[in-house]
Amino acid sequence: MIEREAAVRLVEEELAREDRKWSALGVDTKRTVVTDVEEHELVWIVRWQSEAFARTGNPGDMLVGVGPYLVDRVDGGLHSIGVLSARGGDWEDDYRARIRGLPVRTAVDDLHDEIREIGAAQSRMHAARALRQRLPVPLPGAGRPIHRRVARGRSPAPPRVDRRRTTRRAHRPGTHRADRPPG
Repeated sequence: MIEREAAVRLVEEELAREDRKWSALGVDTKRTVVTDVEEHELVWIVRWQSEAFARTGNPGDMLVGVGPYLVDRVDGGLHSIGVLSARGGDWEDDYRARIRGLPVRTAVDDLHDEIREIGAAQSRMHAARALRQRLPVPLPGAGRPIHRRVARGRSPAPPRVDRRRTTRRAHRPGTHRADRPPG
């Protein structure tokens, strides 16, 4: 388990490495420092900013568009995320799935569980009614077959498409009116 001080040290080392990289390319950079550390169940969220802004609070010294670093609390892996993802919390599901390999629950999973519980506790008809109420645009008669699949532990199948109406008969070259020469 990675402690707070170790997470800060990892980010400070990364900031120093980035500073050396840009300095070697001849780019004049502002010195950066860690400004805040927040504990999360998965990671340490380590925010950073220019040293001048951290000292004075002058908006002219602020680095814009810098997202925090995430330090994995289990293995110490260092990850960078964008500022918008950090503000909205969008990074969490992605982190769980891509980095940790954990399943991410969706609204469909919650609906699936709810319909199964209703079907087991009450009846298929109650479950079908509940499903019809919760789906945005249910197809006529689709609630009952979907509920049967859910009750058996399978995921709901997508609605069937009537292939007879959506496919066109292929024509041989030269047999269609548009393929014939004019005249």
